[in-house]
Amino acid sequence: MAKRTLHAREGLSLSLPWLAASCVMVLLIWGNSLVPGTGSGSLSLEVMSAIRSLLGSLGLPSGWVTNYLVRKTAHFTEYAVLGVLVSNALGPAWARNPRAYLLVAAVLALVPSIDETIQLFVPGRSGQVTDVLLDCCGAATGAVLRALVVRARGGQTRV
Repeated sequence: MAKRTLHAREGLSLSLPWLAASCVMVLLIWGNSLVPGTGSGSLSLEVMSAIRSLLGSLGLPSGWVTNYLVRKTAHFTEYAVLGVLVSNALGPAWARNPRAYLLVAAVLALVPSIDETIQLFVPGRSGQVTDVLLDCCGAATGAVLRALVVRARGGQTRV
């Protein structure tokens, strides 16, 4: 199957399927931010309860799984996925290009900033600078892990 890419200057290529996946992920993230606090809170409580139940059925302690931990883990994880998607959209050469680093960093800082701003206008939600920082850490982790995988493969990727 032919790769669908746009070629930019300095050896970068933009993968359209990965770009589309990145955009879908951003829309999912921002869509979650539009859920009022009561709905968001009840969902994280359900996840917490399910994790505690699973751990309990395995005979493992579960009291350490808190609503706070579930919510912050969700923040970090969704942005780690976004970091992987955005860095895939730029192809394997991005990790060797300082300008591409700036582009990835700008996108992965702008998205959570907008995300937390959206929450300022949703009942029962609040925008938190600490969440922006956590989200940026998740995004950076995803992008770095992706770059390490590409490097370990000798620059070869599958799109």
